[in-house]
Amino acid sequence: ALMIDLTERMAAEQKLQERETILSAITDSAHDAIVMLDGQGAVVFWNPAAEHLFGYSREEILGQELHQLVVPNEKLYQTHKKAFCQFQLTGEGNLVGKTVEIKGRHKEGQEIYVEVSLSGLKVNDDWHAVGILRDIGERKKMEERLYRLSITDPLTNVYNRRFFMQMLEWEIGRTRRTGRIFSLVMLDLDHFKNVNDRFGHAAGDLVLKTVARAISNRMRKTDILARWGGEEFVILLPETAEKNATCFAKALCANVASLIIPEVGRVTASFGVT
Repeated sequence: ALMIDLTERMAAEQKLQERETILSAITDSAHDAIVMLDGQGAVVFWNPAAEHLFGYSREEILGQELHQLVVPNEKLYQTHKKAFCQFQLTGEGNLVGKTVEIKGRHKEGQEIYVEVSLSGLKVNDDWHAVGILRDIGERKKMEERLYRLSITDPLTNVYNRRFFMQMLEWEIGRTRRTGRIFSLVMLDLDHFKNVNDRFGHAAGDLVLKTVARAISNRMRKTDILARWGGEEFVILLPETAEKNATCFAKALCANVASLIIPEVGRVTASFGVT
């Protein structure tokens, strides 16, 4: 008979099982998605937060190629695939060890913004990628709202003077590089002080908003309208000769004069073109 004392081995196995239980509890309760890919890019670990973030259950995703499912378009997919081939060989890549923001695709098709922290782990001579992903959709929406507020006139919802100056500098630089022309149109509402004095500032605000909306509706997508200050507006017209800008200004002048504003009636504006 051969007798072997298994006390130490059983104790080690119990300790290992306890650690696995603790690790499982941590990953299951984590708010961030935790994903592991094997050397071929197939999913081998997928926690509940990943299910919530991407919409795929653990049973649906395990063994599947992650990039093919969650990358939003074919061009990005090929880029990710090429980068992962490099990662397979060396365990290194542009994203490894960094935290970056990327777009992903939910199971139902909508795009989602995620923040990814990626690291490499060697298992049985194969490099595995371990990613921690966080949903930053609400943060991106807030950033977009804050950015929009920083470049927009709060009353008329057209661009503000500071943003217009930035775009004007960019257009001047483009003209110097390419020789292409652009035009500027400036307009000033006539006798606007009388509107405020006679009908009140609320009516004056209504006039500004109505005029801004009317002008916006007649512009191209490439044109930029901004409130220069008070009752003055300015328009940047890329790729537009002075003759065409003048015709556009005359049409706007007639359009503004045709507006009938509640409690105020008609207003006019003076235009200048260069």
